[in-house]
Amino acid sequence: MTDFRIEKLNTIVVPVKDLDRSIAFYKDILHLEQGFTDQSMAFISAGTSEHDTTILLHIIDEPEPVEKGMVIEFLVNDVSSAVSSLRNRNVKIIQDPIERPWGVKEAVIADPDGYRIWIVETIYRG
Repeated sequence: MTDFRIEKLNTIVVPVKDLDRSIAFYKDILHLEQGFTDQSMAFISAGTSEHDTTILLHIIDEPEPVEKGMVIEFLVNDVSSAVSSLRNRNVKIIQDPIERPWGVKEAVIADPDGYRIWIVETIYRG
C-alpha cells in the first residue's frame, strides 16, 4: 500500500540567464501561455487547461545546459511542420525529425540558454 499518489507533473524549473529572452522564446516561438511574472521568474503554461504543466523560468547567473540535467519534451500534432516553423524563426535545430522504433517521430531544438527540447509526434498507437 502506498501512502501517497503523484497526481501529475506540476512544474519544471528552467534556470535562465536572460529572463526576457527566454520568455520571448517560450511564449512567442513555442506559443505557450505566460502567467505570473516578476523580475526574477516567469510562469509559462504548457498543455490544455485541464492537463497543463508549468514551466518556471527562473533567472540565475550560470544555467547548466542539458548535459547536466533533464530535458523537456513537447508532444505536437506534426513534428515536421513544427521544425519547419521553428527553423524559419531562427531556432537552433539540434536534430531534424527522425522516426524512432518506440513509436514517435522526434526532433530536438535548443532554447536560448542551450537547453535541449524534444518535439515529438506519436506515429504508432498501440
